[in-house]
Amino acid sequence: KTWANIKPETIPAQKTVNGENCKTITEYLGEKIYGCTSKNHSQAWCYKNDGSWDDCQPPEQPPQLNHTLPVESQSIQQIALGSCFKTQGNMPQTMSRLISQSPDLFLWLGDNIYADTTNMSVMRQKYDNKKSNADYQKFLQAKIPVMATWDDHDFGRNNDGKHYAKRAESQQEFLRHFDTPQGDPRYTTQDGIYSSKMFGNEGQRVHVIMLDARYFRSPTFSSYGSCEGNSSTILGDKQWLWLQNELNKTSEIKVIASGIQVLPPLHQGRNVTSYCAYGDGQAFNQAISNLNEENMSGTNYESWAEIPLQREKLLRMVQRSVNQGHAKKVVFASGDQHWGELLQKNIPVSAADGAAVTVYEVTASGFGQNWPYSVPNPLRLPVWANEQGTGPFLRQCQFPFKYAGVEYKQCITRDNSKPWCYTEVDTNGHGVEGQWGNCASDGETIPTGKVGVVSSNMSTLTTDDRHLINRSGSNYGMLDIDWQNKTIRLSIQTATEEAVSTEINF
Repeated sequence: KTWANIKPETIPAQKTVNGENCKTITEYLGEKIYGCTSKNHSQAWCYKNDGSWDDCQPPEQPPQLNHTLPVESQSIQQIALGSCFKTQGNMPQTMSRLISQSPDLFLWLGDNIYADTTNMSVMRQKYDNKKSNADYQKFLQAKIPVMATWDDHDFGRNNDGKHYAKRAESQQEFLRHFDTPQGDPRYTTQDGIYSSKMFGNEGQRVHVIMLDARYFRSPTFSSYGSCEGNSSTILGDKQWLWLQNELNKTSEIKVIASGIQVLPPLHQGRNVTSYCAYGDGQAFNQAISNLNEENMSGTNYESWAEIPLQREKLLRMVQRSVNQGHAKKVVFASGDQHWGELLQKNIPVSAADGAAVTVYEVTASGFGQNWPYSVPNPLRLPVWANEQGTGPFLRQCQFPFKYAGVEYKQCITRDNSKPWCYTEVDTNGHGVEGQWGNCASDGETIPTGKVGVVSSNMSTLTTDDRHLINRSGSNYGMLDIDWQNKTIRLSIQTATEEAVSTEINF
């Protein structure tokens, strides 16, 4: 260690919080102190020339880096997405890998901080702390264009909606954090943070629609406010009208972002009358039946399925948009859950909305967080198999299945040299003899396109099947668009690899 004397005249003058000059030398407890000191006080202080003392002005903080705003004229080939940001675990490695991939656009999908407060000073400080994090600063320095929505923890309170008392103030803090231009109507005339952008030129247009599933949302359970039955809403009247206008715009690909998941069906493991949207049950159950989901049960955490009429409305609007030629493919993007997964939903034919349409969802959540438990969801991407080890991959694996008295939730290599599954099961979940096939592996052609990659570490990344990544510590999603070959590669990425992916045709 080295040291040296300092010339007192070179020490810059310091001031109190009220702008008065500090004495150059403060003598306290027999010690000479040049400028301010924090001895026996919670923050820096000094004596003034009149002999009294006051707190010192805090040192000026360097200006924070800004988010890079997207430009609609830019062409989009790669969109990354993520949510649920915490400075823990392998977040630094995951952010570093994301930055190295330099996507054309990044979508923040909510829980961008964990505020959980009605104190806007606390919320602002948490946003600023995020920007001050060294790993997040590297993200900002990389100048990756950003679009964002929120979920409950950065909105302000767990699982809350329109009854959160500080939603308008929280909106202002959100806009400030994401460096939204002052002329944006969300600062002055628009309630809610929903927004959209149309990227690229004709023939290669990507329409990104960011929904606000918090500001207008009705209570989903009575603990969040008075139930509204069939009148329950997620987006509110104005946002629904805005969304319809957006869906009437023509693009090749639409990416629709929501803080909470869209495609998982209703969780049937609780009494359905406990859902605020249940009402007398007729419309609630009919909406589920209309989508052929009476015998399905999904995640018991928040999702659009908790208000079935609103979920069907969204899916039917998307279906109509596709059938009217406004989009060739629609992919939902969501966060919230602390796991990543790839989903697929076949929206049934409708007299009002047209032919059946297949839509997809990439859930990416989160940075420094995971959820390594069983996560039921019958609408993950199917795993395709051939017939008894030969031929094309045209049959869907049935998970879970039982083989030799053991239940499996993913392809297995037991008694076979290649991963395989049953393609039919009986009422007890046992595989039907002879009804099996080898699972489609990397690069194999499947009915919707091709298998991308399946990690060799899959057994350490998931508790259920290969389209769920919930043991990786961190995850984010990726959409890679190949305009020449008309494919979209949907993937879940980890700190070290592309864990699982599939290519869909458009």
